[in-house]
Amino acid sequence: MLNASPLNASPLNGVASSAIEPVYVVTGQSDVWRLLVRVAGVDVSAQLTSSADTDREEGAAGVGGFDLFIADGPVVPTDWKGRPVTIDFICTTNGATTQERRYTGQIAQANWNPVSRVLSCELSDQMQQRVESLSIAGVDALVGGDWSADVFEAVEGRSHWDYALERLATRTTSLDCSPAGDLRVTSWYATAPHFVFGQGTTLYQSVELQQADLDRTTNRVEIEFSYRYNRLWQRNKNYQWQSPETQGLTGLSGFCQWRTNSHELPTKDMIEDAAAGNSETLISPTYYSLPLTLPDPCGDGNPWINTFDDLLLGVSWVGARRWVQVVTETYSLTLATTAGETESSRIVQRAAYTVDVEDDQADEWVDEPILGGSSGNTDLADDARRNAAMTVALRSALAEIVAAHRESTLTFQVPTSLAHGIDLIHTIELNDQGAHAIGKCRRIVDNFDLSSGQALTTLSIAVMRGGGVSDPLTLPPRLGGEVGGGGSGGEGISNILPTQLGGRLASPAYDDTMEGFAGNYSSTTEGTEMYPRRMDSIAPEIPAEDRDERALTSETLYRVGIPNDTLEL
Repeated sequence: MLNASPLNASPLNGVASSAIEPVYVVTGQSDVWRLLVRVAGVDVSAQLTSSADTDREEGAAGVGGFDLFIADGPVVPTDWKGRPVTIDFICTTNGATTQERRYTGQIAQANWNPVSRVLSCELSDQMQQRVESLSIAGVDALVGGDWSADVFEAVEGRSHWDYALERLATRTTSLDCSPAGDLRVTSWYATAPHFVFGQGTTLYQSVELQQADLDRTTNRVEIEFSYRYNRLWQRNKNYQWQSPETQGLTGLSGFCQWRTNSHELPTKDMIEDAAAGNSETLISPTYYSLPLTLPDPCGDGNPWINTFDDLLLGVSWVGARRWVQVVTETYSLTLATTAGETESSRIVQRAAYTVDVEDDQADEWVDEPILGGSSGNTDLADDARRNAAMTVALRSALAEIVAAHRESTLTFQVPTSLAHGIDLIHTIELNDQGAHAIGKCRRIVDNFDLSSGQALTTLSIAVMRGGGVSDPLTLPPRLGGEVGGGGSGGEGISNILPTQLGGRLASPAYDDTMEGFAGNYSSTTEGTEMYPRRMDSIAPEIPAEDRDERALTSETLYRVGIPNDTLEL
């Protein structure tokens, strides 16, 4: 679904809507107005002083404020915080009285001036906190959109507001509150106008066009999407490992070399476990064991104390091998407007996504006994995860481009009585003071001056410009999945297992994909990375296409059309 419609049922640069008969705003009438302000259900309108205001905008909490004069009695400002507030605008024109809700929220801050006895109240509709209080299912129902655990962090224990923003990032919509305080999402796309402001309807010299800088008008997003999964293989092979600190020596000579720069060592059980994960049996294992207690093994007068007889300075064995090959499908996905397709006019943003499929079968595969023979391969892919993450990537890029092309904002002021019924969900047409524009309403600011009797509303509309046509966001087909493998089941030459040691400033970052032994130096530096102690076997010499990471690539271009909303100055 896109913009509440099936993805391929309507253009990407439009919304499905029926014909709308607009309201033509009429001027030249006098109005009498007042505010009806209730705090916790109590009418405090008579206590209003100075001014009041409200400010509601796409994607932001609605705010506002007013001042209350409290003639007598004690005042506890903190008791006012959190009290619900409603603001209604009551207007009488030609004998007809209308009442309209302009704002619903709570008192977020109450500041008391004991000299003037004025309580200044700052308001908020608490949009973020209200979304935070929703369940995950509630956020899904409210926001919609797409989400992937491969793109975002796990939901558990995280902010539900952040989760809502992640879903919103895949939609061309904004989250806000209605004047009645209801949470909702509103589309960015303009429809046929709901309200038309003609000649003489706006305040003189209040029309203003704000434009984004060129470098913020993203017209091209290049996505590097990697889909990684395991391919299971089988071979027979030899294994060999020896501590690098022995300098290649054996016996007491190698031990004395290791002793000068000692580190954790594998045990026989660790070797058996590694071998058992790759073979039926251990064949002719040869252990280079760490010596037990000796009075002066190195001739330097220092005794050696060791009561563990299973620690190894080196080992070699023969067995059968099962290993896992990584396959990476890399998709270069480009979304571009007409201007973004031309090199000289590109404003580019880039993003990278990775879906790394980890499956317990990969661990089980290396633990199961092998019955002999040559091998084939099996892919542990997860296309559902790939598709979900790729959908998030594409729709997030689309939303980024569309958002960048609606940064032209036309702002104008009208008497609040002329803004009756206008909300952030509406499309407005302005044709006054030399400006003709049609756009989606993105901000409504009310200013009520109780001293002068002036009630003004500032309206801001977002105008999209760009043109072009859109391609459906169809996911490219899988690149991998082919069957391969085979080959000899012979043992081949010995594979020397590497070592990675942690705990020193010179230690490289731990690589959990590197096979062999990993551990830590006996003498470590505080604050350095400590490696897990483990022993894994390495792959045999096999054809490179079966041994190395297999990289498969493709490129896809999606054209993005942007509506050309009316904008004439």
